[in-house]
Amino acid sequence: MRIGLNFTPPHESPEQWAEILEDCGFRAASFPVDYRAPVGLIDAYTKAAREHDIRIAEVGVWDSPHLSDPQRAREAQTRCLEQFRLAEYIHADCCVNVSGAAGDQWFFCYRENYDEALYAKNVEFLQHLCDTVKPQHTVYALEPMQWMLPWNPRQYLKLLRDVDRKGCGVHMDIFNFVRDPYGYTHQEELMEEAFSLLGGSIASSHLKDILLTTGTTVRIQETPLGTGQGKLGTYLHHLSLLPKDTPVLLEHLDSLDEYRAAMAFLRQDYPQYVLP
Repeated sequence: MRIGLNFTPPHESPEQWAEILEDCGFRAASFPVDYRAPVGLIDAYTKAAREHDIRIAEVGVWDSPHLSDPQRAREAQTRCLEQFRLAEYIHADCCVNVSGAAGDQWFFCYRENYDEALYAKNVEFLQHLCDTVKPQHTVYALEPMQWMLPWNPRQYLKLLRDVDRKGCGVHMDIFNFVRDPYGYTHQEELMEEAFSLLGGSIASSHLKDILLTTGTTVRIQETPLGTGQGKLGTYLHHLSLLPKDTPVLLEHLDSLDEYRAAMAFLRQDYPQYVLP
């Protein structure tokens, strides 16, 4: 596996960006600019990544094509398509998004998120993206979420089969499948199911930690690596059985120093999964 980061550190040029990542030991990354950047700049980042052996794991979308406002939904749909085209152009492992919330906020829990009608719209939209881009070098993949499609491994597998396009793949963020105390206390079983069903389609993945906090209602929060009770060793073991260059990106940290600290933790506690 290639440990990387879903974060763009401050830098002054594509070459410096790649040098910073290489110096920190990161071997994969999300792409630092989107489809609106000049082609020359996109090419420069791609060249710098190649020369410094940084794998471009992901081109992110992070918007909902199902927003309740029609104009904003159309804008998000355009972004999905153009980011997918960018991922294909630069040969990224995937273009990644969430399926998208059916409300005013792209990343929120709404009753409508669970409707069969929205499931059908997702299938149709993913087919449209794949049929339009016709990717040869990348896939479009949804990051699982607790409150929107796909929220469990079996549903993800059903989605892949219903979309039925080679251009549709899997983005693995295993702890986003942990939705309740049962999943929290049965992480090993959840991971076994997820990788047995989806492992052959995984293009990229995220790595973080989780913690169930004490209280009278359920709260499972994300936390820095090593400070929670996520079964990191089990997760890394399953990831290690995928093709050797599969990217595993650290995320949701606030600074390059915090990403360095996360990498240092992995080197100390899980050195077998981090290349020197």
